[in-house]
Amino acid sequence: MSYLCSDCPRECGAVRNEYTGEGFCGAGEKIAVAKIMRHMWEEPVLSTGNGTENIFIYGCNLGCVYCQNYKINGSLRTSELPPLTYLTPAEFGELLVERSETGADTVGIVTGDHYIRQIAEAITPDVKKRIKTPLVFNMSGYSKPETIALLKGKIDIFMPDFKYVSEKPAREYSQAPDYPARAAETIKKCFEMTGPATFDEKTYLMKSGVIIRHLILPGWFRNTAGVIDFVNENFRPDEVVFSLMSQYTPMNSIPEISSNPRLSRRISAVEHKAAIDYLCACENITMCFCQDRASSSEEFIPDFDGSETFQ
Repeated sequence: MSYLCSDCPRECGAVRNEYTGEGFCGAGEKIAVAKIMRHMWEEPVLSTGNGTENIFIYGCNLGCVYCQNYKINGSLRTSELPPLTYLTPAEFGELLVERSETGADTVGIVTGDHYIRQIAEAITPDVKKRIKTPLVFNMSGYSKPETIALLKGKIDIFMPDFKYVSEKPAREYSQAPDYPARAAETIKKCFEMTGPATFDEKTYLMKSGVIIRHLILPGWFRNTAGVIDFVNENFRPDEVVFSLMSQYTPMNSIPEISSNPRLSRRISAVEHKAAIDYLCACENITMCFCQDRASSSEEFIPDFDGSETFQ
């Protein structure tokens, strides 16, 4: 059954049909799955060596111009789509259970912000009980608190991005000038629902809580510093995990990237060190991870070709 969607901050009020919709993200009612893969390079607290079983969702309500997963962040209304599997909430729930039985340390839902309503419906009490690993929700951060609230008690670990604290890059790169305020609301709501991070006493595998991710963009140090300030000022020691990411890889085959003096290059060693030094000076960020600059490589980007796994 079709419905009018205003679930995310864009508030399109658009019709969502079975497979596609008329809103910014183009998503329909059924959840479009682009890839399932065992990911071995997530934050160490998400894996003790067996990786994360990631389920990549097609589409996005943000659509950043520099997205390394650009092949699957577009609208479902386009004629050039990668191989997709469309699932009802009930089918998606069973997929989560199945993937939790593969031996991975955690199961991740990657960029499902535009399907929160369907994902919440999928994770029934019975499904939640049968999922054998912590369930991770990897999100863009561009959500509404009342929509995220639908996931209370269903997701163990929220992993929101905090991409921008400045309106300028949010508008220029993601057509979302309100992103800074929305992301702050999203992160606070996620923390409200999970409370401080908890870990397995033996393996230190994360059991519940919030991991805040931030991708360093070339030429935007003040933006990164602002994000770090937000985390330092809004949380106490050991409450959340902060992940400073250096994997920005310029997709120079995209005209918007190749023609942009900032986005057409990787971050420099100076920018990398400056961000880490700034982070290390913060007293309240006590649980954090910093990627090496070597993580900026296309070899770490999944190939969305319809194959199920990627090692």
